[in-house]
Amino acid sequence: MSGQKKEANKQIERFWKDVNLRYVPAEEVPEVGEDHFVIQLDNRSLRTPGGNILRVPSERPLLACLTAQEWDEQEKVLRPTSLPITSLIARSIDGFVTERDRADVEQYLLKYLDTDATCFYEDEPPALAALQEKRWDPLIAWAKEHFQIDINVAINTLSNKQPDATRERVAQILASLEPLDLASMERAVMTSKSIIIGLALVYRRIDAEQAALAAEVETAAQASIWGAVEDSHDVDHADLRERLASVACAQVITEPELVGRFVDVLHRKYGN
Repeated sequence: MSGQKKEANKQIERFWKDVNLRYVPAEEVPEVGEDHFVIQLDNRSLRTPGGNILRVPSERPLLACLTAQEWDEQEKVLRPTSLPITSLIARSIDGFVTERDRADVEQYLLKYLDTDATCFYEDEPPALAALQEKRWDPLIAWAKEHFQIDINVAINTLSNKQPDATRERVAQILASLEPLDLASMERAVMTSKSIIIGLALVYRRIDAEQAALAAEVETAAQASIWGAVEDSHDVDHADLRERLASVACAQVITEPELVGRFVDVLHRKYGN
């Protein structure tokens, strides 16, 4: 086995005892420019793979708590695959360092517009057609109304193209997203293969379970006809929901007054 493979397969044992949260006001770190939370392992702030401090915006205390919980639940060995929320936040910090980095992600996501899974309908089999109508129609109707865009739907064909005006509007939406929301959008789209599902989840039109149901229409239809392959289906089912749930958690915004109360609790508990 090569040295690189040995390094990749090397397990990291849990090296920390305590996990806590610390609230950091903007004036303490002027270059950041906003109040935020950091997760601390034995009073050392957690860092991203890129070496940056893992910061959670102050209006998202639930996300900060869930991130801390991910690390507290690690047992003897660190399991990176069990840190979906941590990886999402890290992506939002490390992934968009330059304007070029961000533009590349936005352009990549726009490519999903013409291949959006929710825009390809089939008449047969009936089970598939029924699920498409039930799970996709409301999302398409919402996106049309909410964003004031036209959406072309293909029926019994593998070719589809969205209007230029729709593409321009979606590009504007992506450009307006905060880094954490763009990272969330990226994960949602790549997981569901759908811009529409991604937008609905990031804009809190649907929850993670509804997003998963919309994303697995074809699988669900096949399972209803032929039955599910239990081991494979169960893993895919759980992985899909875990990834989409991390996105949903990142979208929970807390009112300033409640954030203030939460910070007071942190001060009393940790004295920081």
